[in-house]
Amino acid sequence: MTGVTANTRTDPLTLDLLEALLEEQQTLPAVDRFVQQQVHDGRHDAAQYYRDLIPAAAPAAGQQYAFEVNLDACSGCKACVTACHSLNDLEEEEHWRHVGQLTGGTTHLPSIRHVTTACHHCVDPACLDGCPVEAYVKDHHTGIVHHLDDQCIGCQYCVLKCPYDVPVYSKSKGIVRKCDMCHQRLEVGEAPGCVQGCPNQAIRIRLVEQESILEASETSQFLPAAPDPGYTLPATRYKSSRPLPPNALPADYFSVQRAHAHLPLVFMLVLTQMSVGAFVVEQIVYSYFTWFQEEIAASVRPLHLTAAAALGLLGLIAAVFHLGRPLYAYRALLGWKTSWLSREIVAFGLFATASSIYVCGACSPLPELASWKSALAFLGFAASATGVLGVFCSVMIYVDTRRPCWRFATTAARFALTSLLLGIPVSLLIMLVGTRSDGITTSLLMSQYGRPLCRAILFTGVLKLLIEASALLHLGRRQHTPQKRAALLLTGELGMHMFRRVFFGVIGGLVLPVTLLAEQSLQPHGYHPWFVGTLTTLMLAVLVIGELHERYLFFVASVAPKMPGTPAI
Repeated sequence: MTGVTANTRTDPLTLDLLEALLEEQQTLPAVDRFVQQQVHDGRHDAAQYYRDLIPAAAPAAGQQYAFEVNLDACSGCKACVTACHSLNDLEEEEHWRHVGQLTGGTTHLPSIRHVTTACHHCVDPACLDGCPVEAYVKDHHTGIVHHLDDQCIGCQYCVLKCPYDVPVYSKSKGIVRKCDMCHQRLEVGEAPGCVQGCPNQAIRIRLVEQESILEASETSQFLPAAPDPGYTLPATRYKSSRPLPPNALPADYFSVQRAHAHLPLVFMLVLTQMSVGAFVVEQIVYSYFTWFQEEIAASVRPLHLTAAAALGLLGLIAAVFHLGRPLYAYRALLGWKTSWLSREIVAFGLFATASSIYVCGACSPLPELASWKSALAFLGFAASATGVLGVFCSVMIYVDTRRPCWRFATTAARFALTSLLLGIPVSLLIMLVGTRSDGITTSLLMSQYGRPLCRAILFTGVLKLLIEASALLHLGRRQHTPQKRAALLLTGELGMHMFRRVFFGVIGGLVLPVTLLAEQSLQPHGYHPWFVGTLTTLMLAVLVIGELHERYLFFVASVAPKMPGTPAI
């Protein structure tokens, strides 16, 4: 029998690979090594074992506790997440620690690093500065940032302020909660739950110099695509014996997630800005009316002011529904020194007071004395000024979060134009209703005052749509910036919402004002009262719906840099 001799020569590269694989099989996984250390090696002094993972001494002056994460040791098993969840008795959907991935490298030499992240106990915590009720305290001795659950009212502003998505809102409790580094355990020499739960000892507690944190933030070297560390000065240290590849990015970097809608705030912002806009327009228009047609101002002003004040009151009531513990809302004045939310509450409180007094004064049957007119003019100015101040504070609430999509110029323009875009048709509609019983014709009212107001609506509506559409220009950018991700949301997942917003904006801010302006040329006998009234009412309703859509998109498309693996807030 003739046989064929097989080639028994083996490629040296294949042998090296086989040897490497066989050697890897001799290495125990993390859990088995942990069991071997605890049982087979006779290590029964678990307290001493875990005590080696925390500092032996308390922080000295200028030092604080900080998490240290070894990226080489973290395997992404999420034992730290489970330990934290179990030890702190968290709710099912509540997580104080997250695990993500950093990926990069090349097809021939890929790189994957697992990253575990929790509260960074920053040197300058944004949550503490933004909290309106002073529910956050940074321990001067340990550097741990504590959250006072009993003080919290559930406004969730810290959720927006924290760039690392650390605070978590609990619907059942109506408050926000966060990691406190298991400070009770540290006080008695025990390791935190996440440190003790990691089988690879990838998480430790270290003492760090706060001055060194400030120096390190100058280079902006924290984690790839993470929020700028210069904002809050996070204390967590990530170390690795292998340098990250230049193209390392979070595994979820290119995913686009919508943020929370905050619906009560959507209604609060639109209604309060409509109210302020109505008061500002009242100051401008009725000063003009008083000069030319004083009888119009006398008959319409009480109705106008009452409607404007009612809108503001509805907006403030809507804001209460955003609180988890509304009965403690009075505490929100405590943080006025650092929190723009507290300042907004103060400003709108002054606005509500001034506008209420102004409405009562305008509706009172007091004699038309010169001194009373001067006092009424001052009250009108005070109501408008405090309202504008409240809108400015609303702008700063979101600008102060430092989200790229909420920059001052665009946010201020959008809020101010909303005030005018809704305040003008409110004034026009009330003028049409209030003058019907005074013998003033609709043609006279529209020709002298209605047409300029329609032109103002047309200009404001077009300008606002152009500003909102400018966000889509980021689609052409090569870098996957937060603004580009927001534009991708607006044209993708939120595309139908964006379409409806543009549709209502075009109809209410362009088509209907143009129709009102052209109605005089279409009607040989002038403006028809029912036609003008119906169109004005429809215009106001459509504009309100459009602005509610715009403010909804303002929140859900507010993409911001985040830590690997953390959800969008």
